[in-house]
Formats: sequence, structure tokens, C-alpha cells
Amino acid sequence: MTTLTDLLCLIRLKGCALIAIILLFACPLYGKRKDDVVTMKNGDQFTGEIKAMQYGELIFKSDYMKDSVRLDWKRVERLQSQDTFIVSLTNGTRVTGLIGKETTCSEDGKDFRIVGEGAAVEVTISDVIAIGQRETSFWNQLTGSITYGFGFASGNKETNSSLGADVAFRATKNSVQLATTSQFGSQSNAKNTNRFTFDSQYARLLTEKWLAAGLFSLLRSNQQDLALRSTYGGAFGRKLVQTDKTALTVIGGAAFSHESYLPQPGAESIHNNAESLVGVTFSTFRFKTLNLRSHVLVFPSLSDPGRLRVSSQSGLRIELTRNFNWNFDLYENYDTRPPVNAPKNDLGITTSIGWTF
Repeated sequence: MTTLTDLLCLIRLKGCALIAIILLFACPLYGKRKDDVVTMKNGDQFTGEIKAMQYGELIFKSDYMKDSVRLDWKRVERLQSQDTFIVSLTNGTRVTGLIGKETTCSEDGKDFRIVGEGAAVEVTISDVIAIGQRETSFWNQLTGSITYGFGFASGNKETNSSLGADVAFRATKNSVQLATTSQFGSQSNAKNTNRFTFDSQYARLLTEKWLAAGLFSLLRSNQQDLALRSTYGGAFGRKLVQTDKTALTVIGGAAFSHESYLPQPGAESIHNNAESLVGVTFSTFRFKTLNLRSHVLVFPSLSDPGRLRVSSQSGLRIELTRNFNWNFDLYENYDTRPPVNAPKNDLGITTSIGWTF
């Protein structure tokens, strides 16, 4: 049974990890111009810095503003910036260059212009689904979030703690995403539970709709007597839906997993498994503050026909205030036929407070 001292030590260690991640990734932005000009359709004009555009909102900050404001993207009349941005379009491409929007449209209605190296791309404002600053520093190009949740019940002296962090880097053709979670639970007269995950994914756009991806993940879960499972995979994917608020991508490929289970009498604890891979990623943004996301991977075994693994993660994020949010996450790892005598399912729900950067 966990003592109060052990619990305080655990909280202190997780707090240190949280501070370390913040110091590592939450670097301030340097060298950005402050003379971007945005004019709305009602005549309001703002001069300052374009931070980003996502989910149909243009994020803008002036020196006289305490916090960034969010402007309706469809109500922007004119826009001009001398900084370089990465612009994501509905056809799946990402274009890097200077951006501008004029009141007068060409005959084909293309009113948004992206000027890159030696070439210009003209599209309509509705073709633009996201705009992100292109930083001179790699570290300033990172985006991500940190979450922490804690619960306690006096009746059965149950405590649970969860810590999560994710970070992403996106360029014109390439993107990298890293995420890690840690959960710990303790209850009177019951075995402690602990779970650790690490997921990484690299993707490169091949065409407007097609991409190539590689993944690597780690899972440790005493719920399934799993000391450690490492999975390596490669796949091709296609973007089925890509709008300013909704994205749907499917992937297919192959994977290899190396599994180490807790020792059991008369059973091998180390297993290797060749697998095929099918996955679906879905995300949508609704009601200005609500973000839904889901990621499901299915691994039919090739070396052990009939065995099937499913890994899924789904989450709901609700914005509380600028950069702070409340999170509700559901995870599951299911194995139809574990190679040892172990539970088939590892299912859990976590709630937490998060900060995005």
C-alpha cells in the first residue's frame, strides 16, 4: 500500500518533469515583425502580429492588447504581412511564403496570395484551412501541450495520477509528432496500477492526398502483465477529408512488435510478432472551444494468424481560457490472444487540466 510519503514523492517527481518540459519547449518567439495589417469587413483595422489561423479563427496580437484576439477568418477583408508562413490548403498541400489578401478579386475569385521563392500561389480564402508562423529557430516551430490530473477518494483511500505531454513539428512536406503519458493508481487492499506510453510518428506528403508514414511506440502496462512492448511500423496513408475544422486520414502498412511480459512459470516471457497495420485518424473542432480527436490502430498478426491487437486513443478538449483547457481521454489496448496468460484488455479514462503552447 502506498504511504503518504511515497505519494508526495510521486507528485514532486511529476511536478519536476512538468517544469522540465515547459522550460525545454515553451521558448519565446523572436524576430517576428509587428507591422502585419488586418482589415475586417466592418472597417476595423489592426496592426500587430499574425500568430496563426486555425479552426476558422485568425489569432492576432497587437502591442496594445493584453492577450491575443481571435478574428473570424471569413470576415477578413484585407491582410498583409512581410513574414513567412506555412499555409495549409484544402487540397492537402502546404505552401511556404509571404501572405496577403486583397479586397479586389480576380475573375476566378482568387483573393488570397502566397508568394514563395520565385513563385506565387493564388487561392480563395475558403481554400485556406490553417496558417502557421515559419520560425527561424527549430525550437520555436514546435507546438504541443502538457496535461496533469489527480484524484483522491477517502472511502477506499484510492488515488490516481496522470501526466501527459505531446509536441509536434510541421514543415511544408514533413511533420513529426511525439506524445507520452504516464498513469498511476493506488487503492487500499488492491494492487497498484501503472501504465506508460510513448508514441512517435513521422509523415511526409507525397502528393496532395497521399503520404508516407513511420511510427514507433512503447507500452508498459501491469494491467496486461506487459513489462514492455515496442512497435515499429511503416505505412502509406490517404487524406479523405481535409477542411478548416475536420480531418480524416486512413493508413495501411506493416509493423513489427517486440514484447516482454512479466515472468510466468512454464511460459516464455519474450515474444516477437510480425503484423499488418490499418489505422484511422479523425479530428474535428466544434463550437469554438471544443476539440474532438480519435486515433485507432489495428494490428492483425502475420506470424500468429488469428491474433489481433487494437490500440485506440480518443479525447475531448474544452478550452477554459487562453491556452488552458480541460481534457477527457479514453484509451484502450485490446489483444484477442495474448501469448501468455494475461488479461486481454487494458481500458481507462483520465480527466486533466492542460496547457497548450
